[in-house]
Amino acid sequence: MKSIKKAITVSQLAELLSQRSRFALFAHTNPDGDTLGATIALSLVLRRLGKYVRIFCDTQASDKLRNAFSEMTEIESVFDGKYDVMIAVDCGDINRTGEFASVYDAFGETVTVDHHGGEYFSKYNLVTRYASTCQIVYELVKEMAVAIDPLLATYLYMGLCTDTGNFSHNNTDKNCFLMAAELCECGAETEKVNRVFFKDVTLPEVRLLGRALGRLRTYYDGRLVLMYLTQKDLKEFDADIGATSGIVQYAINVDSAKIGVMLTEYTPNTYKVSMRGKDFSVREVCREFGGGGHMYASGCMISGFLEDVIDKIVRVAGYTL
Repeated sequence: MKSIKKAITVSQLAELLSQRSRFALFAHTNPDGDTLGATIALSLVLRRLGKYVRIFCDTQASDKLRNAFSEMTEIESVFDGKYDVMIAVDCGDINRTGEFASVYDAFGETVTVDHHGGEYFSKYNLVTRYASTCQIVYELVKEMAVAIDPLLATYLYMGLCTDTGNFSHNNTDKNCFLMAAELCECGAETEKVNRVFFKDVTLPEVRLLGRALGRLRTYYDGRLVLMYLTQKDLKEFDADIGATSGIVQYAINVDSAKIGVMLTEYTPNTYKVSMRGKDFSVREVCREFGGGGHMYASGCMISGFLEDVIDKIVRVAGYTL
């Protein structure tokens, strides 16, 4: 582990980036709109400044996202190359870098750019409690005097829009709307982002939703609502794990629900757990299993047989429900 971990400002990061030439950026495992938007936006900025940049993530974005946003096809899952700086984008802890955690931790010059407020794990840490990491990248863009064209505006809007639940979560504030307004003026494809992330569904996604809804379970008089999918389900409908990303919302939308849970079998007997809270912090529940995230939107990975995993979640959640 690195002995020196310190906080830096936007201006200090801008100076660091200007002094280096080769960058490896890491989006977090099971990437969402904020890590994808912030990472790609940062890569666009650095490349316009003449820097060499590659993006790594151990999980591909869904086919739907890669078909809609061509820059996502450039994200690589196998690490190689030599770099001056490694940057973890939207990663609240080192485990969010997934399979690249050991490579990242062994490197000397590392930077975290994140909004979750977790523990410092990089040499330099730019961590600000905003609604999205894209807000931090937006400030960096301003600091580095890079013009915001429609492509850059679209990716910055992507993270802002998705991490606020299309401006519906309680983390949405005046600054979110002001940033969104400027990005609209810069030509952000707002309709496309909204459509792809909040409206369009593929046939496999619809079929998986039907399967998950058919398995809906309730606990604690409906305050905990849970659904699950297995690898067999994904194979049956020829879907990747990204096709399950929005299903958890159907659990938390139940009027009695305080916690909505979606389990997806990621590898045999290992489950990706997505949680949503309604006036209830699910972050603490996920931290019990080594995960984390936002107060009302968090996740973790739990290994074990399905019913054992469900029992663990129900038991831990029950301590505070």
